[in-house]
Amino acid sequence: MTTPQQFLESFLQEKTAAWKEARPHLTAVYTKYFGEPLLQHADYFMPSDKVRAVVEDVRQSDGVASAVIRERIKSAGIRTRYRLAASGESWRIIGIDRECVMCGGTGQSSGARCEHCDGDGWHEPIRDAA
Repeated sequence: MTTPQQFLESFLQEKTAAWKEARPHLTAVYTKYFGEPLLQHADYFMPSDKVRAVVEDVRQSDGVASAVIRERIKSAGIRTRYRLAASGESWRIIGIDRECVMCGGTGQSSGARCEHCDGDGWHEPIRDAA
């Protein structure tokens, strides 16, 4: 069976390849709609064409796993936790959490439980969008 780390590294490689294919199309869109001086900085709005992620931690137990990666996006480091479920000989991503920006992943803000992540240190952007 594929390990959670192998699965996630493969996912990140394929995602980056898809972004690389999208870049020429986005360049045409930005050229059409952006004015100066924004057009000079259009690359800032482009998805990365290189994998800039490092798997920091993987935990696996009874058909579920979580993997924390640190991605370099422009000048910022962002930590993401992927929640995985076993699927045949591989895995499927069943949830994606971001490190809480309010408490920096500590679960504490101003000496109290962080209200943004409810003290978990992580939040699910999909849940925030609902």
